[in-house]
Amino acid sequence: MANERPESCYKTCFTLQHRGKVLDEFAMVHTVENLTDGETVKCVAEQYSLREARLHLKRVRSLIQPDIQVNAQNGVDNLSLTFAGVVAGRDVEEDIQRGVKDDHGIEVDVIPPEYLFDKETPLLPLFPDTPTPPPECVSSIGYSGWNPPPGNRRMLGDLFYLIVTTLEGNTVHITAVPSGFYVNKTTSKKFDPTPAEISCKGYTLVDTLKQVSSLFNKNFAIIQKQSLKRNPYEVIPVPYPTFTWCKPETEHTYDTLRAEEAYVPNSTSDEMSLGMMSSRDWNEELQSARELPQTNVHEKIVRDRTIFRVTCDFVAMAIKGAQAVVDGNIPPLNAADDKKSRMFLWNNIFFSLGFDMKDHYGAFGGDSAAYAAIAGDLRGISLYQSLDTEGLHTLGTVIVDYRGYRVVGQSIISGILSRDQEQSIIYGSIDNGKTINSSEKFGKVLQSSSKKLHLREHSVIGGDAGEHRLITSYDCKGIIGNDGRHYLIDLFRSFAPDIFALGVPLENYRGEEEQAKPMFNCPETPHKLATLRAELIEAFACYRYVLFTQNMSAKFIKAKGERETKLKEIEESKENKEVKEIKEKDNESDNDSGCSVESPVNAKPPKTFSESDAKEILEEIKSSGTARQFGSVTDTEFDMRYNPDIYTNIGSNDNESDIKHDRQIVQEMAMFLSDSVIVKFVYELKTMTQRPLDAIHLSDLMHGRGINMRYLGDITKALEDNQEKNHNYAVCLSAVITRAAKQAFKKYIIDIPSQQLGAAVAHFLNCYHGTVERQKTASGENSPPNGTQKKKKKKK
Repeated sequence: MANERPESCYKTCFTLQHRGKVLDEFAMVHTVENLTDGETVKCVAEQYSLREARLHLKRVRSLIQPDIQVNAQNGVDNLSLTFAGVVAGRDVEEDIQRGVKDDHGIEVDVIPPEYLFDKETPLLPLFPDTPTPPPECVSSIGYSGWNPPPGNRRMLGDLFYLIVTTLEGNTVHITAVPSGFYVNKTTSKKFDPTPAEISCKGYTLVDTLKQVSSLFNKNFAIIQKQSLKRNPYEVIPVPYPTFTWCKPETEHTYDTLRAEEAYVPNSTSDEMSLGMMSSRDWNEELQSARELPQTNVHEKIVRDRTIFRVTCDFVAMAIKGAQAVVDGNIPPLNAADDKKSRMFLWNNIFFSLGFDMKDHYGAFGGDSAAYAAIAGDLRGISLYQSLDTEGLHTLGTVIVDYRGYRVVGQSIISGILSRDQEQSIIYGSIDNGKTINSSEKFGKVLQSSSKKLHLREHSVIGGDAGEHRLITSYDCKGIIGNDGRHYLIDLFRSFAPDIFALGVPLENYRGEEEQAKPMFNCPETPHKLATLRAELIEAFACYRYVLFTQNMSAKFIKAKGERETKLKEIEESKENKEVKEIKEKDNESDNDSGCSVESPVNAKPPKTFSESDAKEILEEIKSSGTARQFGSVTDTEFDMRYNPDIYTNIGSNDNESDIKHDRQIVQEMAMFLSDSVIVKFVYELKTMTQRPLDAIHLSDLMHGRGINMRYLGDITKALEDNQEKNHNYAVCLSAVITRAAKQAFKKYIIDIPSQQLGAAVAHFLNCYHGTVERQKTASGENSPPNGTQKKKKKKK
């Protein structure tokens, strides 16, 4: 709150103290011990360090040159464009002073703009109104050419020197010291950092500049008043990086501080902080954050906040590194190798390109397989992280698509760079199955996650003819780092294969006369790494479990009825026998006595269906193999699992029944997707039960149901019947065209020089959004126009 008030917004170097104890500035108020109502928390000024003084200068610059709109348009400091002020149309400061609590009596223009009523919506930039630029406080401010301070001045506490040109046209030099800022006697030709004859000093730079320039004092007060009128949501940065591809042309101003921040990394830090930032261990930070305790709600909140903060920092740094890799600003580790095979190391992040290095994916589709493997690896990492298995770790991974290149950035396992990679792998294969490793210790760590992921432990045979028992695919690799943690990498084959995308023919396992055909299909992919989604596998397991319980219930009810009928017949036969015996005894008795033989007093109660009978029936049903009929790997309970290596070329020593079961369960997953999930989704689209707003919303809906985007073509064809009335058909068709254009754009943009990127992107968008009317020749054939092209805007 101190940074939001006009009287303290330019003060940066201070501590909050309560009863003489320094408080944590990031702690919540309710966590402060012995803090009661009416007590005072003091704001105590501290001395500047080099880092604090530079941060103070950065803060003052942002206050006197509030280019928030420009920064939002460029995505600087995670700012983004917002329409909060335009929509609200309110003066925040005046509302606070008047005590406005509701919106009664406020007139708001709710009439939509005129272009929304046009038949064709123009493709115009939609930006918030540019506010009136604030008045200038100084002509220029920046670091002086007399920096850095010489040794004798450092001994006296000089941190750095500034040169400021005021609006009155005066040029002054300012010295930054731990106690504040003062004007010195230095000129452009003479170095004299001692205080000037007319004393102008202050604890903050703003206080010093107010004494130097009267116009600064006046205009700074105006800027502060204008900042209070700004909607608070306009200055709140989002916690994730923002990217802008379209922005209006604005006036570019002269600013040496902005130039230094752009081209000097970590310019706001001192030498010690700069060294710490350059050696930041991302892997240790990510793993330590996930190992934080979560025994109660407070610990869970702290853990989630820490994971989110570290992940956001890692993603932001990886994006900068990926752009630098593609732009050629980072030297490769293997400069002698082919450009596609180069690897990079920057800021403790390992970067590689999405190409087939050293023919590793040659048997699976080459570059297209390597491209798909990166996305599959990220999905596998997300899946294992969601399980949060104790003792199992994954690498921090970021995928960046930039200028047609796919760059993957990963955190570095402790000690992996100091030893041979082949010696580091203790689980899985590094050479496409020629050499396979297995580890009992690693297998125990994977046991708990294998049941949740429905993975079956299976046998694989490597090129050395040795048999190994693996839970994951043989492509997944297990490494134990120098920190003792178990890491699982290369998780692109963590899901069941999609037999339709692989072109695998369906097999008849149920002995049906006519082979079933899928209702929806997808084109065969150019690679052999197409898999089903985790959402579909989980939905299929739940569906089979429901069928299993229904079947068990039906068999139990039937067996219970038969058992009760049998017990009833037994009891009736017993009663008839007892009645017959009683009658015979009555006949043998003396009729003259007038007495009849009474029924025995201690007669046993009739036998009914008991709990032991129910347990016996359940055991009989389980032993009959009911669970295995629904995909379970056991007879006694439902435990559906699949083999991720079933449709690979790797050898196996599993028996024929297990192999048949693995193929059948994967085939039935694909049929469940085609004939159940997609059919229901198409019905929802036809009946408008689901109305995706755009292609992104459509993708979220499909992925939430476990439908891969490769099935979008068949889904769009199924909606052609009512295309004129169905909004969903237009969204699906737009998504198909956009995704196809994206594939073409990646191939088109990858070889474009950086100086021609703008023109290339504009040309591609013109071709994508426009149409060309072809002129007809005398023969009636279409010919391209001679220099004249009429482009018609499409609706967007």
